[in-house]
Amino acid sequence: MTNQPSPYSFWSRVLYRIIWSIIRFFLVVAFRIKVSGRENERMHGRVIYASNHISALDPPVVGASLKRQLMYLAKQELFAIPIFGRIIRALHARPVNRAGYTRGALEVMKAALEKDEGVLVFPEGTRQKDGRLGEGKVGVGMLAVWTGAPVVPVYVSGTANVWKALSGRCRFRVALGRVVEPPDVSDPQERKRAYQTVTDAVMVEIARLKAEVDQKQ
Repeated sequence: MTNQPSPYSFWSRVLYRIIWSIIRFFLVVAFRIKVSGRENERMHGRVIYASNHISALDPPVVGASLKRQLMYLAKQELFAIPIFGRIIRALHARPVNRAGYTRGALEVMKAALEKDEGVLVFPEGTRQKDGRLGEGKVGVGMLAVWTGAPVVPVYVSGTANVWKALSGRCRFRVALGRVVEPPDVSDPQERKRAYQTVTDAVMVEIARLKAEVDQKQ
């Protein structure tokens, strides 16, 4: 751990907490959100939260479900949406030109992790609108191995059915899974294998969480 200063200013952190509280209130009251697996939450040090992705609401919903402040990336177009764009910017979102794990996107997240911050990533790289899990991209494994950051798998559901949730026919759920620790390897070939190994372990755990949550629906 480097214990470097936070990349967020004092007022940025205060604004995050205010917006977090407002969103959290509506998630509890309007969407009856249920968060499970709190014992896996990491409150200090660098950490990667890796979630499935079914809706543009996933980043603020997952972020407001966790107690610590996180940085995440969002498509540049989302920042042009009135109100929504301001909200996600206040929640430490950073714009990227395209979806997925570009080199620039990885460098932004790597820099945050090296300051012992938490980041939220979506291993599938893009939204899966049908609700099924997509293939995990190796970027999450690369970040974990590069920085030594543990990965907390996350499964979110209900965010693609806002009106159904508001009517009480379903609820938002966020489940935190068992932590995946990256191996400490230096050999180039072993590191490449480790990228995929970590990614696969994360996706297996997200699939397990999905099966548990879906069974409770």
